[in-house]
Amino acid sequence: MMIKKSSLRTIAVLLILVTISCGATIRNSGITPAAIGGQAEFLSDGYFYELDVRFEQIKEEHRKWHLFDRSGKMAAQAVAAQMMDDLKNDPDALRQHKNFKRYFETFDRMVRKIGRISEELHYFRNTLNAYSNAPVKLEDMITLAAEGEWRLFSAKYHKYDFGGLNGAYNVKFVSADGRFEAVYNTESGEIVTDPVNMGTYNYAPGSIHPMKYYRHYTLDKTPWTNWGNTKEMAYRDIVALESKHGTIISNQNDKTLESRIQDRKSSRSDGNR
Repeated sequence: MMIKKSSLRTIAVLLILVTISCGATIRNSGITPAAIGGQAEFLSDGYFYELDVRFEQIKEEHRKWHLFDRSGKMAAQAVAAQMMDDLKNDPDALRQHKNFKRYFETFDRMVRKIGRISEELHYFRNTLNAYSNAPVKLEDMITLAAEGEWRLFSAKYHKYDFGGLNGAYNVKFVSADGRFEAVYNTESGEIVTDPVNMGTYNYAPGSIHPMKYYRHYTLDKTPWTNWGNTKEMAYRDIVALESKHGTIISNQNDKTLESRIQDRKSSRSDGNR
C-alpha cells in the first residue's frame, strides 16, 4: 500500500516534536538528590539498598514517557547526584568504613550508565582520589608496590616540567583495583599534587581490552582533554609545557625505580623465609 507524502511529512513532524518533548522532559525532569533521599544512614547496607530501589523506581517512572529510552541514564544521574551530595555533607564517614569499596563500585557503575561525563562529574574525580590513602613519601609507596597494593604505571601524561620540579623524574602508581593514582617525583621523594601532573581517579581503569579501553578513553581521558585536571589549569596550558616523557633521563629513572621495587620485593621474600 502506498503512503502519501503528506502522511510521511506528518509522521516526521510528530517524531521531531516527541523527540524535542523528550529532551525537555529530561532537562526538566525534576529529579533532584532530595527527591531520592531515603531514611538509611549514609554508607550503611540499607543506604545502598535504597539507592538500588530508587534507581529502578526512577527508571520505571520515566521509561513510559519517552520515545527513546533514556530512563536508565536519568536514574543514574539522580543516584550519582545523591551520592555526591552525601559524601560532600559527610566526607569523613567514608574513611575506614566497611562499605568503603562499595561506595566507589556503586558510583562508578552509575557513571558508566550515564555514559557522558559532565564538568562537575569530571572534577569530582579529585574528591574521590583524595581517598586513595597514598602515602606522602615515595619510600612508603615503594613498600606498598612491593606488597602488591599499588603498581608502577606509565607516567606519560605526568612528566611536564612544573613548579620547579623536573618532569623527567615523575613516576606514577596505580592502586591494585585501577581506581586511584598517585604521582611522585624521585628527586624530591614526595607525592606530586600540582594541577599539571597530579594523579586522578579513574571511573574506568585503562586496559588493552577494547571495551575497557573505550570506557577509559570516554570517561577519563576525553574529559581531561576538555577540562584539564582542575579549574586552575586548562588542558591547552598543560600540553603547552615541556614534557620529559621519552627522554633518556626519564627512561633511566623509570628503570631504576622498577629495580628498587623488585629489590624491596626480594627483601620481603627473604625476610619471610
